[in-house]
Amino acid sequence: MKYLIRETHCMKKIILILLVLISMTTSAFAEDFNDLEDDTLQDKISKINSLEDNEVKVKEWARFNSDTNYVIVNKKDCSATIYDKYGEEISNFEVGIGTEIGDDYNDTSGLLGKSKNTTPAGEYTLITNIFNKSAYGDLTLSLGQKANKAPNNKKIVALHKVPKFREKDRLKKFYDGDLKNNRMSHGCINFLDGDFKELRKYIHGGLKVYILPEETDNQILLTKNNKNEFEFTQTKY
Repeated sequence: MKYLIRETHCMKKIILILLVLISMTTSAFAEDFNDLEDDTLQDKISKINSLEDNEVKVKEWARFNSDTNYVIVNKKDCSATIYDKYGEEISNFEVGIGTEIGDDYNDTSGLLGKSKNTTPAGEYTLITNIFNKSAYGDLTLSLGQKANKAPNNKKIVALHKVPKFREKDRLKKFYDGDLKNNRMSHGCINFLDGDFKELRKYIHGGLKVYILPEETDNQILLTKNNKNEFEFTQTKY
């Protein structure tokens, strides 16, 4: 009887040791697996950031990270293009952009207090809102606080159709065949009425808009934000 009790006690010890060893092995494997995942993500980030073409950077990141449509705005050719999550083009539009060339934030602190009329580069999340319905229609797609930089800034940078009070002048610029004249806004991205309706079929609040830099000494790079998530930010501003 005593022998059986001793044997049972030994077996319990052996089982306990085995459980500890299994736990340690599993924990080590989990840590190695997590490290592998981190390394894979870091490798992907490094490869994307090493690319020279900003548009290719966005498409590669979206293919890796996105499960929705997104928009790329190219200020150099005054275009906005909708892509699906695989990087396939859905639709392309001619757009009007800020009158001033540059990627800086539209923060109303330009020379001698004059507002900057730039369309800022970077990554933005669309916010659906209604701003002066009689002028802009039943919807505008704001780019959020970051596009304005200053939290208390009353100026809104957004995607919207050509406003009613600017139609005569801006529509003329749209149709004159000279893209230089598409520099027409205070920073917002203007669409022809029909194009904006088409745009709205494929995008909505929460989706991403990537505005490519136009300054030659500026790029967008993936960096971590205050939520510990990667997003594209400008290297210059």
